[in-house]
Amino acid sequence: MKYDAIIIGAGAAGLTCALKLSAEGKRVLVLERQIIPGGYATTFTRKGFTFESSIHCVDGLEEGGQVRDFLEETGVAQGIEFIQLNSFARIIYPEHDFILDFNRDNFVTILQEKFPQEKNNIKKLFCFFDDFYAQFDRWSASGMPGALKIILGPVIYPKFLKTSFYTIKQLLDGYLKDEELKAVLTDIWRFMGLAPSRVSALYFLLVFRGYYYNHNFSIKGGFDQIFQHMVKKIEENGSRVIFNTTVTKIISDKSGRVHSVLTDKNEEFQANAVISNANAIDTLTRILDNELIKGQYFSKISSLEKSISATQLYLGLSIPAKELGMNNFMFSINPTYNHDDNFSYSIAGDYDKCSLELMDHAQVDPSLVPEGKGSLTIMTLDSYSNWNNLNDKEYAKKKGEVTAKFILRAQKYLPELSRHVVIAELATPKTMERYTLSPEGAIYGFAQTVGQSGIKRLSQETKIKGLFLAGAWTRPGAGVHACFISGLSAAELALKFLRNKKID
Repeated sequence: MKYDAIIIGAGAAGLTCALKLSAEGKRVLVLERQIIPGGYATTFTRKGFTFESSIHCVDGLEEGGQVRDFLEETGVAQGIEFIQLNSFARIIYPEHDFILDFNRDNFVTILQEKFPQEKNNIKKLFCFFDDFYAQFDRWSASGMPGALKIILGPVIYPKFLKTSFYTIKQLLDGYLKDEELKAVLTDIWRFMGLAPSRVSALYFLLVFRGYYYNHNFSIKGGFDQIFQHMVKKIEENGSRVIFNTTVTKIISDKSGRVHSVLTDKNEEFQANAVISNANAIDTLTRILDNELIKGQYFSKISSLEKSISATQLYLGLSIPAKELGMNNFMFSINPTYNHDDNFSYSIAGDYDKCSLELMDHAQVDPSLVPEGKGSLTIMTLDSYSNWNNLNDKEYAKKKGEVTAKFILRAQKYLPELSRHVVIAELATPKTMERYTLSPEGAIYGFAQTVGQSGIKRLSQETKIKGLFLAGAWTRPGAGVHACFISGLSAAELALKFLRNKKID
């Protein structure tokens, strides 16, 4: 059987793409190397405790939200319980400790109360943010050709385009003076994987909007419920999803069009289009069969910076974490206001000083743990180099040491935590690489630097006719909402290609 499209990988972008195509009546085959869908965003269970592997909360799931609308239109939302979060995080710095919600105006009020000397500057800055978002929305909704948008952009969208040339630090330096204020304002830098001095202002503001201008949600039973329902709907639409199958080669024909894929089981599946939700590096430089184009991509991609990875400790507790002092769903713990230093601690593997995120998913959804129990996830950004080249004994020893350090540091805010740990499992950058095949465990695809964000980020289109990309390595970037956009964009390109292609 020849398919209209084959999707490589059942991550958020791959499933979004497959669901869109199958809903449009296309015959789709999804091939996933793991036994479950979701990629980085899946869940796992240990002794009755269910852990989110990476997700803390997601925007776009409110009524009328972009992701929610798509899930409802495709029939996936039925049967899923969306849990709206009331507060975002407890922000902890040497001289500041307070709780933030997801409301723009409340955030402005708190900042003005904590930093009264910057009150007017804060107001001016958020007015810039508001104008930026209005211009971004007009840009996105415009039917104007891309080239013409760029030409007229400085006149029509000046504030939107301005951000594409700056880091968020450079942008904030034009409005604010207090370094502690800048640190608190950019506390979400870890969700982009770069310190404010290096992360693109454009990308930062898009992520910032998701947290402070929109509602955020969790999913009853774990976020993988969405992916399980997506798989079910794709199959109901007459398409197929096959797990435990790795694509080893993308085969093109003599005319340069994609023809088929080969799997690790030596099965060949033919399709008119292929969309890869696998990482872009492997897709374009390893499993393509066109050596000339592989070489061209290697020259381009080898110079791009990959994002940082992460280390996460998953704890099952004998009592709810709230009883230990976890007075909010998430804690953001920062040893210093200098995020360049905080980032450096992660790169260097300084687990005594690196910033930490504590997440209590069971506080939002008690069904994730046995009755009367609790859970906690402790996360820090980390470099692959800190874990590479260790033998099995050294690796196990280091995992034990880092586990103990994380628990000890968290215990400063959650007294007696160590007495109530019944499960402790540490995932390192090596774990991230092993489960997702993401090079060096990169959790955000290519780094979101000024030169690698926005229209300068890898496109969904490729040099191979009929081959498209989807996922964190492409525009707009990482995160469930962003991967949803990427998957939808890839689906639209594939649909256009299929309409224009003369089917054999």
